[in-house]
Amino acid sequence: MYKSLKEILTSAFWFLAGIIILAGIWQIMSLSFSPLILPSPRETLGAMFDLFSSPDARQNFYVSAGRALAALMAVTIMGLGMGVVAGLYPWLEALMKPVKDILLAIPPVALTILVIFLFGSGSLQTVGIAGALALPLVYGSTVSAVRTVDRELLEMTEIFNVPRKVRLWDVYLPAVVFSSLPSVLLAAGLTVRLTVMAEVIVGVTVGIGHALSMSRVYLATQEIFAWMLILLAVVLMIEGGLLYIVKKYLLRWQA
Repeated sequence: MYKSLKEILTSAFWFLAGIIILAGIWQIMSLSFSPLILPSPRETLGAMFDLFSSPDARQNFYVSAGRALAALMAVTIMGLGMGVVAGLYPWLEALMKPVKDILLAIPPVALTILVIFLFGSGSLQTVGIAGALALPLVYGSTVSAVRTVDRELLEMTEIFNVPRKVRLWDVYLPAVVFSSLPSVLLAAGLTVRLTVMAEVIVGVTVGIGHALSMSRVYLATQEIFAWMLILLAVVLMIEGGLLYIVKKYLLRWQA
């Protein structure tokens, strides 16, 4: 236990040291540029606190968070469902492989522009873009999880003629859910970034993407950096904090 705590403290120390070094480099660089180009860390933090006290900024944050959450829910449900079926039936995985490869290969900006041309702009399109681009991550991990289910356990269910429905709910589903949790958390961080990107390109009238666009128009560079820090904190909490907890404790408990 002591060794584990020491490792955690050491890792946290170097993490904070890295942040301090980056902040120092940022501060030094800001002295050489106008605040319109590169605001200082102090100015950025001040702008971030101003955003927290602004009702419009809070609304933008909540709307974007709702869109990202909706995209994540769709990705999780579709990714797990399609992944389980494709894992059980290899022919179906091969059938869906072209779609997965296209979503992985196509640049997010290109897909966003295509969606705008075909379906227009709006919240639904924003959620759809973020969900479609994050879907292959959860789908692929689910297929792999199904393929790695304990074969001896599956043989026992066949020997005792366990119904397929029971095998699906009591054998496959628990293993898939636990194994796919890290991918779902990674998809959560990805949907946050993709949602904001889609908001900027689609041109929604409310959301963090809209706030970034307005800050660019009015040359409010400190607000752009403030939103970047907020997004960075959210993604780090999801991909760093929650993912660490899941991998270290929940998945270890499963084993």
